[in-house]
Amino acid sequence: MRRPLLLLTCLALLCGCATTPQLPRSGSMDLPTWLTAPSEALQADAPVSLRMSCPAHLEPFCDRYQLPPWVVYGVVRCLGAEEFLVNGTFRRFSLTDEFGESNVVVDELHYDVVRRKIDRALDGIARAVADSETELDRMNVLGSYVRRRFGAFVLFSLKHADAVQAAPDGFTNLLLESGESLDEMERFDRAHVATLGIEPGWIETQEYYQVVQAGDFGYGNPMESFRRTEEEAIHDMARSLMVKFSHLRRQFSTDRSIDDSVQEDAVREELTLRMRGARVIRRVVDPGQRICLVTLRLSRSGVARK
Repeated sequence: MRRPLLLLTCLALLCGCATTPQLPRSGSMDLPTWLTAPSEALQADAPVSLRMSCPAHLEPFCDRYQLPPWVVYGVVRCLGAEEFLVNGTFRRFSLTDEFGESNVVVDELHYDVVRRKIDRALDGIARAVADSETELDRMNVLGSYVRRRFGAFVLFSLKHADAVQAAPDGFTNLLLESGESLDEMERFDRAHVATLGIEPGWIETQEYYQVVQAGDFGYGNPMESFRRTEEEAIHDMARSLMVKFSHLRRQFSTDRSIDDSVQEDAVREELTLRMRGARVIRRVVDPGQRICLVTLRLSRSGVARK
């Protein structure tokens, strides 16, 4: 019973020693490029904060496995980058009267990672932590999932942990380091953001679907701002794809007359999609507007009806 408490205490000390980037008076912010413009090899990994609290929808996993919130969120986010299941119900109501025809679409949308995959991954980590003999061993278990670090911000990676287990001799536990980073940095100020020309919206090409999502940015907790905006981008991507793939087949239909001058038609369709390989390819901060922009891209081949 003492091991989780000792582990969380040690992590709290580490987090307390790490620094969080603050907004200088010049109105600019420096962030590592592994966060802002991740290479293809890093796009399936999940940026997290060692200080983060457990998101409400993941609290059952945090309670069950007694792992730090950044580990639980990192696992779910990495698994989600590989595959989301999206379920939706669409109802279209068309109303025709003397003024013409109007359409109203109401949808219920749910997306999530397969529960058994989450349990399998978290159970493996929790068992490895419980089987560790010393606090250092336990820290090394969790540290094997950290590919990059910048202060209290780390890049959580399931693939990195696999590589560490395959070749443990070359492993450096970034959780035990100072948090100082020698990684290449990107400086965001109003002039730099203007040159990027990134605008919120939906793009569809022959190769991929893409959403650029804007969100509120808090300088005290940049990673939380990015996390919330990424989740909104995933929801936007899922909703747009559901609309695109929905044929609104007439599983049930009514075509009735409300009176002699008004006709109402109702159409409904239930749909399940798989989203495989969703990747965040860009994260941008606009200091002047206090917003962040997240670019989420999904290959057309990564979308299929279940």
